[in-house]
Amino acid sequence: MSTSMPVAGNRRSSLFLFLLALSLMVSLMNSSTPTPLYPLYKEHLGLSSLDLTFIFGAYGIGVLIALVAMARLAGSVADLRWLFVPASALVFIGAGAFAHGTSLGALCFARLLGGLGSGAMTAAVNIALVRFNPGHNDKLPALVATLAMVSGLALGPLLSGAALQLDIRPMASPFWLIALLGLAAAVASLLLWPGRGAAQSGAAHGSAGRPASLKHALQGIGLPFHLCAWSVFFSWSFAACVFVLGPQVARQVFGLTEPGLFGYVISAYLLIAGISQLYCQRLEARQALLGGWLCQCLTFVVLLLACYTQALWLALLGLVIGGYAYGALFVGNARLVNQLAPRHSHGKLISYFYATVYLFNATPVPMGLLVDAYGIVSASTIALLVFLVIGLVLFALARRTRFTPDASPPFVRLAASAQGTPDTPHSK
Repeated sequence: MSTSMPVAGNRRSSLFLFLLALSLMVSLMNSSTPTPLYPLYKEHLGLSSLDLTFIFGAYGIGVLIALVAMARLAGSVADLRWLFVPASALVFIGAGAFAHGTSLGALCFARLLGGLGSGAMTAAVNIALVRFNPGHNDKLPALVATLAMVSGLALGPLLSGAALQLDIRPMASPFWLIALLGLAAAVASLLLWPGRGAAQSGAAHGSAGRPASLKHALQGIGLPFHLCAWSVFFSWSFAACVFVLGPQVARQVFGLTEPGLFGYVISAYLLIAGISQLYCQRLEARQALLGGWLCQCLTFVVLLLACYTQALWLALLGLVIGGYAYGALFVGNARLVNQLAPRHSHGKLISYFYATVYLFNATPVPMGLLVDAYGIVSASTIALLVFLVIGLVLFALARRTRFTPDASPPFVRLAASAQGTPDTPHSK
């Protein structure tokens, strides 16, 4: 009798953590699902390439607002259900609204709601994984959240790609599936939510002192910190251009006309990025960073050759290398920021780090202007050349920079050093 009770409790706790991860996974599926559908929206609604970047950017704005708000609220909320329930509702409403969007304004508003939901869900779930961590296994929250993120990002384009190929209402059915799956995971999570005792012990376990001002927190680490932030911004900016305008390049440059195939390509790209993040956690942070930069610059060279020769196999090779670079650059920079940030200001600096990084959502806008003005072929070549030049400069700076603070403040290395919320960075 005495042994069966702990076993039942462990099973309940494991199921609860699984449902939290499922909720996070679904919210990230909502992030990447529209990628193969952008040409369809452009054709059916008469949108320009610039309009597509607004749809993409609206989601990022929502995520950024939510992360900044969660950074202020999370530490003062004892019962995380006050964060989890609104996040689940926003994911459900955002996905449902996007399924019924028939104009640019409606689609942008729906994506804004979805971004708010994803940002709030990311923060709430990551904090909950730490608070309700059975046995306080430091590696478990990072592993669970990373796997949930990788699965969600990879499954999104897979889902919409399959709906496109099978012609099952591709502009609506994937989002209703996401909405219903998210609702089911949220309801089940609430039914298994632990009592106040577990929450209070978890909250006490993560308490910290009064944070310093941002200016004071950056003293001695300003240059390496900003180099890390802008490096991830650069990497995610390239990925954003691939997500938004990649389907047009695949169709017009490489002749990939089969509906849904680009969704499978993006799923593979994101899966490689996720595997890269898991692998690079074993490397020294600076080693992962420099290896990521080398692969990122190589990606631009290979893709330029692919566009010049119109060789699909070269483009696919470039995306494989780029997927590794995506994961390696994020893990290397996120871990270095965790190591640089002093304990008393860690949360504030991580919030600032992601506020800087999430500005990447604006990058596809000038790319959309280029496409509308010069066509997809010329715009892609110009953009890849610009990315290559900036990438080489940042690579050179990273090689010459010492990623150590001038002073010697106490360091902290969070368990979730490869995740992306204001408290525990995640892999995007």
